[in-house]
Amino acid sequence: MTIELTIESLAAGGDGVGRDDDGRVTFVPRSVPGDRVRVRIVEGKKRFARAAIEDVLNPSPDRVEARCGHFGADGCGGCHWQQVAVQAQRRAKADIVAGALRKAVGRGMELAELVAPVPDWNWRRRARWHWVKRSRGRIALGFFRQRSDRVVDLGECPQVVAELDEARQIVRDHAADHLFDRGTISAAVGTDGSVVLDIDGPCRAEGLAELVGRGPIAGVRAGGGVAGADSVELEPGLVVAAADFAQASSAGNQALLDLVDRETSPRDGLRILELFAGGGNLTRVLRRGAAEVVACELELPEHRTTGEREAGDAPVVWATGDVSAKLVELDAYEEEFDMIVLDPPRTGAAQALRGLAGLAPDRIVYVSCDPATLARDIETLAGAGYRAVRATPLDMMPQTAHVEVVATLERTQGAGGAS
Repeated sequence: MTIELTIESLAAGGDGVGRDDDGRVTFVPRSVPGDRVRVRIVEGKKRFARAAIEDVLNPSPDRVEARCGHFGADGCGGCHWQQVAVQAQRRAKADIVAGALRKAVGRGMELAELVAPVPDWNWRRRARWHWVKRSRGRIALGFFRQRSDRVVDLGECPQVVAELDEARQIVRDHAADHLFDRGTISAAVGTDGSVVLDIDGPCRAEGLAELVGRGPIAGVRAGGGVAGADSVELEPGLVVAAADFAQASSAGNQALLDLVDRETSPRDGLRILELFAGGGNLTRVLRRGAAEVVACELELPEHRTTGEREAGDAPVVWATGDVSAKLVELDAYEEEFDMIVLDPPRTGAAQALRGLAGLAPDRIVYVSCDPATLARDIETLAGAGYRAVRATPLDMMPQTAHVEVVATLERTQGAGGAS
């Protein structure tokens, strides 16, 4: 079944959104707000449909030619919005955040303008590629197709920095005999241009060790062992292994650190609890001027990073375990914190919020990579006596639908923790 419709907006998942003649919401990948398109319905539900573009009848003024040939021809899922002009991408991200946080805005929360510090292209300093073994011993190495587990065998990728692209092509050209079936390769590039790889899948580790020294490749972790370097300095004071989580762009992470610095200041003499601390990315900022930082993570990070301790920096105490359980433990010991900073995964922090509010900090700074779960958690915290005062969206990943938000909440006078 084919229909014609006009694309009205972009959704959080990256698809364009239009409505059919009956008013049913229709999600259309690779479309642009303002496009008039003919689409084929590929999934029809009572309340929504999904469709694929058959023809762009009247292109939007914000439609641009995709830079990467894999985006259109192969349907590579590494990007969502190469067909959307960058300014329109940023407007869409600001609108997505505003829509998700409309209740908090309605109660008086300030929604700041979107911050966009990252270059349009070649910003990705870490990546996760997939491989699949094909006939005649070849491998396909790249990202998955959109909504698929089929691997797009990439040529040049305009998203990643040059050293990562070179390392990927070296693996594809020289490691095919040592990779079997299918798996995943994580990669990160350091400030000196060196690249470390983590091979997760069936492989011949001793053969992959021969990649070390080829081009920028300085280390390979495979089969439980490491050849060469096991980590890189992603930026001054931030050391990571290839598979560790870290923000994908240098400029984006610096903007995030600056924003967290601003939202948590002044920290003089404060005792701060950091939840979902990862390897200590935000900890480097939080310790400046504070009395103490307790950094909580599920497991003790192999590469903990807090930078060199300078005069005035707080000591950092690492607490390991499930965050929700750790909050109950801290409450039982009547621990007191002036501020809590959290940077949870995309699913948010729903299970931890009662314990968090029970500690009754004066301020909560919430770093989120999903506006919808952030909005849900802000509403829960509002019921526990916290007022969202400000939220700032950041575009840290151009050409994708991802948007980061930093929100600050304050305890209302007389609030006594969770209800």
